[in-house]
Amino acid sequence: MINVKQLKHGGVKLLKLYQLGVSMYKRIIISFLLLLMIFFVLPVNAGESSGEAGYQFLRTYSGARPSAMAGAFISFSGDIHSVYFNPAGLAEMNGRVASATYLNHILDFQSGFIAYAMPLKNLGNMAVSLNYMNYGELDETDSQGNELGTFSAGSFYLTSALSRKLNDNLMVGGSVKFIHSSIATYNSSAVAMDLGLIYHVPFIEDFTVGLGVFNLGTALSAFVDTKDPLPLNFVFGFSKPLEHLPLEYCVSINKYIDDDVQVNVGGEFTISKEIYLRLGYNSLGRNQKIGGGGDQFAGVSAGFGFEWQKYYLDYSLSSYGAIGYLNRLSFSYKF
Repeated sequence: MINVKQLKHGGVKLLKLYQLGVSMYKRIIISFLLLLMIFFVLPVNAGESSGEAGYQFLRTYSGARPSAMAGAFISFSGDIHSVYFNPAGLAEMNGRVASATYLNHILDFQSGFIAYAMPLKNLGNMAVSLNYMNYGELDETDSQGNELGTFSAGSFYLTSALSRKLNDNLMVGGSVKFIHSSIATYNSSAVAMDLGLIYHVPFIEDFTVGLGVFNLGTALSAFVDTKDPLPLNFVFGFSKPLEHLPLEYCVSINKYIDDDVQVNVGGEFTISKEIYLRLGYNSLGRNQKIGGGGDQFAGVSAGFGFEWQKYYLDYSLSSYGAIGYLNRLSFSYKF
């Protein structure tokens, strides 16, 4: 026999849960809209007063997989390279992961990235990483062009990140960075933080959006007299797998404080459970054309990935047009 009072009470509870869920999603949507307003309005006004940013090596991507997709990685999760692209993405990593990347930069600059991620009980997932850039030995001259010898230059930054899943759809994360750069006998240091959010939209199947603000911080010391501002960056993007093709595409919009809006588009083809192909395009390529051969490929990137048991090997090639190419090789291991 149906108990009318219990049925009514249960209906009221369901209605309250539904209203609570709708209220939560409304707050999330409003938060997204506010962040988008910040994304499109604040960087423009801030950039007018801050001048050209320093610490340009912070713009160099980490990891072959994201680089092959032109850096359109703000809405991806479960990858250790999220420590650079969106710390919130670390929340969906399973177990411990170690990764290393080698980058052969233009002019034979040597660069690398190493990272380690692990779960923390009741807190989420954390990661630590080191990025470095070695510019090698450079010729030193006086104002008349006379050679005085050589000097070295290099940069690095250390990152510590923490991320957490607030529910099945929402992830948040943040990181702090210590940054150091040196040229001959001069050096400069800075501190910064990154904040990110990833949301699996429940009413659009397999659709994910990501938001982030990066390099929010200040210089601690100057090379000479003036402290350079950091390359503050606002990023918004989304990703979605196609229904009838083994391809997940991704789009991101970047606004550096001292630069025009950039659009990054990328995709990852799943050839099999072990093999992946990746392609991408960065609109920054328009500014990399210098009128030489190969300019038609400026901004284009491509790469592949192999997965075998707990081992992952990824490669990417990014074109700067006639200026040259960047080669990245990443190796990761899951414990």
